[in-house]
Amino acid sequence: MSEIDKKSQNSNSSDEIDLRELFSTIGRFFKSIFVGIIMVFVHFRNATFKYVKLILLFAILGGFTGVALNYYLPDYYSSYMLINSRYSSGRLMENSVDKLQQLCGEQNYVQLAKLLDIDTTQAKNLKGFSYEPFVSEEEIVQLEVLKEQLKGKIDDEETINKFVEKLRLDNKTTYKIFVNVFDNQGLTKLQEPLVYYFKENQFVSKRLEIEKEILKGKAENIRLELSRLDSLKKALIASYNVSGKESAKETNLFIGDQEYGPIAVFQESRNQYNELQKVEQEIFLMPSFELIDGFTVFSKPDSPSLIKLGFYSGLVGLGIAYIIILIFGFNKYLNKVESENSKKEELAS
Repeated sequence: MSEIDKKSQNSNSSDEIDLRELFSTIGRFFKSIFVGIIMVFVHFRNATFKYVKLILLFAILGGFTGVALNYYLPDYYSSYMLINSRYSSGRLMENSVDKLQQLCGEQNYVQLAKLLDIDTTQAKNLKGFSYEPFVSEEEIVQLEVLKEQLKGKIDDEETINKFVEKLRLDNKTTYKIFVNVFDNQGLTKLQEPLVYYFKENQFVSKRLEIEKEILKGKAENIRLELSRLDSLKKALIASYNVSGKESAKETNLFIGDQEYGPIAVFQESRNQYNELQKVEQEIFLMPSFELIDGFTVFSKPDSPSLIKLGFYSGLVGLGIAYIIILIFGFNKYLNKVESENSKKEELAS
């Protein structure tokens, strides 16, 4: 066997040994992780049996605390209303609701009453506010279709989800406004001030005012057009009376360079009248901002029940107990390290 073949064989053998060591190291790594996880459960079990009295004590104390809180904390009720606002983007609505929620959290009832134009007693009845965009089934389908189309062009799904979510928030006009109150009978009195609060937002109110003025101007122009058409109809009727029925059918009126036939005049008058009704309806309803559905007074409180509050408080008690056990174990470990260091120092001296 030549020297070159020997070197090649030794090189292949060395590569095989390196691969074995690599796979062996990887295997030991995953084994150590698995063993570590098992040991965590073992220590958890041992600690549970060792400190079972402490754990039960804190769990029972937590449960009793929850029961006591149920009798101490007042019940609250939840309801929501649907508002359609063409000029309120998701960010603007979020800012308006957050302002109310922050005042409730601070218990600044004087400022809250001033903001909603209600008395302080009504303001103290408020617990909190929140909102969410109201998405119809049709809009959900459209967003899902858009998401699937974007997946064919963009690989990053997280970016797509963020974009679709932003689109969903920024292009909404209908919102669910949630409110929590301590006395549900006060909901009916709160509805009108709350609608007024959102409507009188400086950004929204200016645009509603401008839109209303534009609609009024449009209605006035239609009325002028109807007045002009009424004059034409009178002229046609007069022509009909003078010329007779047969000749009137063939009679057209010329005003300037425009020619008007009898049927066209009456049809245009009817169209303009229908358009005027639509405009006047928009002025009266102002669909750019309207209350779609008001608050519903529910008799069942939305606050946690006695059992639920006791259960959650018991879980909190368990968590505190295990944190204390963890502190005990860590302190024991520190004492052990300190003792070993002291022995080493004594031996060294």
